[in-house]
Amino acid sequence: MELPIVQYRRHRVAYTVSAIIGFVAAFQGGYWLLRESVAAFFGWMFLILGLIAFVRCTWFAIKNSLVMELNHEGIMYKKYCYAWNTLRSYGIRKEVGESGSFNYLILYFNNGGAPLEIQLDWMDNNESIPEQMAVYAKAFQVEFDGVVKKEV
Repeated sequence: MELPIVQYRRHRVAYTVSAIIGFVAAFQGGYWLLRESVAAFFGWMFLILGLIAFVRCTWFAIKNSLVMELNHEGIMYKKYCYAWNTLRSYGIRKEVGESGSFNYLILYFNNGGAPLEIQLDWMDNNESIPEQMAVYAKAFQVEFDGVVKKEV
């Protein structure tokens, strides 16, 4: 059975909104320059700053969107790769509190070091992470410690 590469991305709403605002500012600056309805300084300022904001926010939205990837080599999380053979087990923790509920993927390593806790709530399609982790864990013989519910 061929395992698919699964990628989880960050919600990019803030960068997308900022890029749209930058684009609108650049468009407004260009409009003012063409119509000569405002001083040229403000037209050029809106055009240049709007283009810079648009390009920068678009670049950050594209570059920083990938957070976690499950592949044949291991789990890639924030530019680091944790190989499957370094994992002893994994678990899911669900914290429930007054402000809401939070889900975490906990990775336990063979070397006995501190476990890695990955918050899942701010990733797109985070509901599929437990199923995909189960498929990969079965293929690479990584144990599942279960789901722990914690009241905070």
